[in-house]
Amino acid sequence: MAVKREKPEPLLEDVILCVNMGWTYQELMRQPAEFVERLKIYLNTEARKRELEMERIQSEIEAARHQR
Repeated sequence: MAVKREKPEPLLEDVILCVNMGWTYQELMRQPAEFVERLKIYLNTEARKRELEMERIQSEIEAARHQR
């Protein structure tokens, strides 16, 4: 069963970008729109890679528990 990933609200997306990049909101607003869109794609891709890695590790832990 596939779970549809919710897309954050635009304001929440802005907050997430500011936290990740260490920017103030004003600094974010000074960035070129194309750069911000590419940055969002990059950060989302990295977050998904971390999620998949965590799922893999959890799966390995479960498998090891059942082998005992």
